[in-house]
Amino acid sequence: MKTLLAITTIAVLVAIPAAMAATAQGNTMSIGITAQNMKFNTSTITVPASDKVTVNFNNMDSVVHNVAFYTDSTAKTSIFIGAPIKGPKTSTYTFTAPSKTGTYFFRSDSNPKTMTGKFIVK
Repeated sequence: MKTLLAITTIAVLVAIPAAMAATAQGNTMSIGITAQNMKFNTSTITVPASDKVTVNFNNMDSVVHNVAFYTDSTAKTSIFIGAPIKGPKTSTYTFTAPSKTGTYFFRSDSNPKTMTGKFIVK
């Protein structure tokens, strides 16, 4: 009985750090965004801080679009810039969300005045 208890205790002590390591690495957040008729299908994207973000981008227009994330609407400092694609076509982008919570900015770099939105990190 003592041997079984010792083995169970060791197994629990080994499993706890492994679970903590997975949590410390963060999660993956998948989001979908579509460009159609020269606009995005959403004006707000919300993700948890420090999460890995997978963007499933669907460009349904016959022109070039991308999804680019910036610290603010001046677009001087990028968080991530997805490669432009000529539609109709899909693409997947992956990046890590900022660790600092706040409201950031996203846009299509080919239509920076009309295809824009808030990128909220919580």
